[in-house]
Amino acid sequence: MPELNDEDYADVASQDVVEKIRDRDPLRDEELDALRSLKRLEFEFLSRDASYLVVKGPRDGRPDPPHSARKSVPRAYVRMLLAQIDEKVEEHPVIKGLMVPARGYAEMICSRLSVLAADRVFRLEPGDVHCSHKEEACALPSLPFHWPNEEGPSFKRLHLSGNSQDPCVEISNASPLALLYYGRALDGGRARLGHHQIPFLATLKIAYGAALSRDRLRQNSEKIARSLSYELNIRNGVVVELDAPVVGPDISLTRRAPVVVKEVHYPRTKVQYEVSILFGFASQVTDDPPLAFLSYYQALEYFFSTFMRQRAIEAISRELRGLSFDAASTDSKQRVLRAAEGAVSRTEHHQLRVLVKEYARTSELEEFFSRDWGDYFSDSGPIRGVPAVNIKNTGQNLSDQIADRIYQVRNRIVHSKNDPKYRDRRVLLPRSAESNALTPDVLLVRLVATEAIAASQFLP
Repeated sequence: MPELNDEDYADVASQDVVEKIRDRDPLRDEELDALRSLKRLEFEFLSRDASYLVVKGPRDGRPDPPHSARKSVPRAYVRMLLAQIDEKVEEHPVIKGLMVPARGYAEMICSRLSVLAADRVFRLEPGDVHCSHKEEACALPSLPFHWPNEEGPSFKRLHLSGNSQDPCVEISNASPLALLYYGRALDGGRARLGHHQIPFLATLKIAYGAALSRDRLRQNSEKIARSLSYELNIRNGVVVELDAPVVGPDISLTRRAPVVVKEVHYPRTKVQYEVSILFGFASQVTDDPPLAFLSYYQALEYFFSTFMRQRAIEAISRELRGLSFDAASTDSKQRVLRAAEGAVSRTEHHQLRVLVKEYARTSELEEFFSRDWGDYFSDSGPIRGVPAVNIKNTGQNLSDQIADRIYQVRNRIVHSKNDPKYRDRRVLLPRSAESNALTPDVLLVRLVATEAIAASQFLP
């Protein structure tokens, strides 16, 4: 292979990268072609070693997007990547994944499908493969992976051949292109190539083998993916989940969680057993924001009757201490009764408003909303059909805004209304785009729940 000079790398790498690699193993022509194509897709070439090309993915306006991390491309599979790349690679608009309309190809991420769970998928009997993909040279793009109790990396796939105009469908490890966009950066448990490893990221591939319009590819791939996911669950006892793309700011729980304290002190908080279980469970299901939200809300809900009962006691005490109270007077007794009834006979929404207003510290609420949440809590935020929260709103106090929003988010999670008039308040589905963006609301209800627990320490 002839030695390449700086000009050969000029259109794929910056000068400092060129200086690092020019005197070592040169890139092959197909690797340069792949890097040029990746550059058109806004990937930045960083370095390479004997086994891998290392690139950094494109930024898309979100802070620290998942695919902005350093990614490794196995040099042994650059030809597979090059065969995939098209200048019009698009994000699938409905399911987390990518589409290449010019090739009639869609690849969607099978979320939370571990190696063990995937092994159950690959043990299923798919029937005869009667398409060109049965030939190794024509197989859909998929990287090898090291499976437990097997020597060396291997390819495993569940392939279903399409009939007539139907596309082929396959579940297998990610293709090089999907791995670049959606794979995690250099995680463990991978097939080794040199001192790097290939990660496992199960994907559902839809392949027509010919160009398809963007709308048709989107609609058909979503329909097939949802149908296959349902039938695998019902008929085969295998759960394959599909996520919607993230919308709005990608604000992760770890980045927005309160600062943790290293020092541990002897426990002194009084926490009811039920509250402890609900709070702990919510903290463990951060990958399911609606479920985490509901669990925090249930922990908060536990205090509704406690605080309202305290208000009733205070209202009764005020009447009894009043100078006009007469134990022999029917009117005085009725005022006491009305005071008690007025304090406890309230809707859940009203009780939540009372709790936030009287028992959550204003300083903590204001600090929470002083953080940079972008437009998340505004009217143009990603969660539809719920009230905005604006700390500068002089027409409504902050506590009522917070209570109203928490209550409406809760309603969207638990209430399903298949009615056009509720089109902006339909059920907030798990794994939907709104669900994936819900983390800031989860943190808000978590804060209010901690405030309720703190306030309960001072009740008799």
